[in-house]
This record gives sequence, structure tokens and C-alpha cells, in this order.
Amino acid sequence: DPATDTFSLVGPTLPGGYTYRGGVLLPSGKVVFVPYEADKVGVFDPATETSSTVGNTISGTFKYFGGVLLPSGKVAFVSYNAGNVGIFDPATDTFSTVGASISTNNMYRGGVLLPSGKVVFAPYIADTVEVFEPGNVEPGYTVSGGVPDSWRALLSPHFNKF
Repeated sequence: DPATDTFSLVGPTLPGGYTYRGGVLLPSGKVVFVPYEADKVGVFDPATETSSTVGNTISGTFKYFGGVLLPSGKVAFVSYNAGNVGIFDPATDTFSTVGASISTNNMYRGGVLLPSGKVVFAPYIADTVEVFEPGNVEPGYTVSGGVPDSWRALLSPHFNKF
């Protein structure tokens, strides 16, 4: 709570350890946790202060490190050791993988949405930059309703597009 400079633990306990690496704010105001060692996607709802795991089971270790909200409203997970791009669809709470196989072994840590709708993955151990081109780059959502005004610009499908 920035008004009191305090924090509190909320919601049911999620699995511990190296479970998630990063979070992505959704247009709904919910937060998606990026699965690193977790076998499911984590979701936190600040309106109800609850957390849960959703979607189908994701196999592997040290899978994803960071995520990017796509214009479609889906979330792209940045491949760390996964060997592919993970896609989470919050409309259906499903996880899938897309794209050609990416070399594994600590390849990327984070991503940035470009004005074109493509995503650049930041290299960690990789000696190349990965550019992911999602199939649909048209905005799939608008920012309205119960989202705080301060979040609207960050969630806009046109954010950072000059």
C-alpha cells in the first residue's frame, strides 16, 4: 500500500521455489505470472486479492523468463529453456506453444512489444536477438471499465507506438 508504505500477503498460497519469473498486467486488471518451474500459469486478481493456477499442464524446467502483453490480449512468454514461445490466452485460460524451435539453455530474459506488434526477446546467453511475430497484431481489446485510470496508457494496444 503506497499510502502507508506497507505490504501484506494476500490470496491462497501458490507453490514456492523458483515457480514464476515475471508478471504481466492484463487489460482486465489481473496479473499473469510467467511459469518458470511452475506447471501451470499463475493468475492474481487484485480486485478480490486471490491467486490461482489455470490452464493445461506445462512440462519442462526453467521454461519462461518474462512475458509480453500482445495486441490480441494474449500473453507471449519469453523462452528461457522452453525451446518455444509460450502463449497464454486469458479469455480461455489456455496455454499453447507456437513458432519454430528455439535453442535452449538460458537463451532469453524478457521481451519488448514493438510498434509493429512484433516482440523482441532480449538475449541472455543467446548470441542473437529473437524476434517473434504473432499471427494477429490487430488490437483485440480496449481499455475501459474497472481499470484504474493510471493503468489505461500501459494497457493500451497502442502504448509506446509513436
